[in-house]
Amino acid sequence: MPLKKQPQVAIGVAVLALGVVLLATRFVSIGSAPAWLLGLGLGLTLLGLVQRSVAALVGGLAALGLGAGLVLGDVAAGALPKNAWTLLGLGLGLVAALPLGRLMALRVPRWSTALGAVLVAVAVLRAVRDFELITPRAEIALRTWWPVALVLAGGWLVVRAARGR
Repeated sequence: MPLKKQPQVAIGVAVLALGVVLLATRFVSIGSAPAWLLGLGLGLTLLGLVQRSVAALVGGLAALGLGAGLVLGDVAAGALPKNAWTLLGLGLGLVAALPLGRLMALRVPRWSTALGAVLVAVAVLRAVRDFELITPRAEIALRTWWPVALVLAGGWLVVRAARGR
């Protein structure tokens, strides 16, 4: 495998493993999930800064934001509903990638900033009034099965790197 593809494989395997671990937490009671996310986020963010990797930086900041949102939602800080904290934390993590990436002279993809801004806006709408983006049943399904997206993304990165693209 060419040296240029090794980082892509490493990131793909990391994302795949993270997805599998997070799916496993759906079936085994683990109360420290926010701590896992905060630790993983910090590690990926530092890796992104040291290796100047946009993927690790964006992924790390997203995990940090999500972990912080879960922690703040658990302690019911402020007047925001629990799930609004989760959206706000994830959104702010994604938005933070742009200025931090610019400081490091990295090209952060626009989708991360746009997605982060949408998540922040939805969190604010939830705080302003009882705004419901999706039904409670769909929200439960999304909260339970979102790690499947990580498994698929990691698998796709590994397959893509193995094919030499």
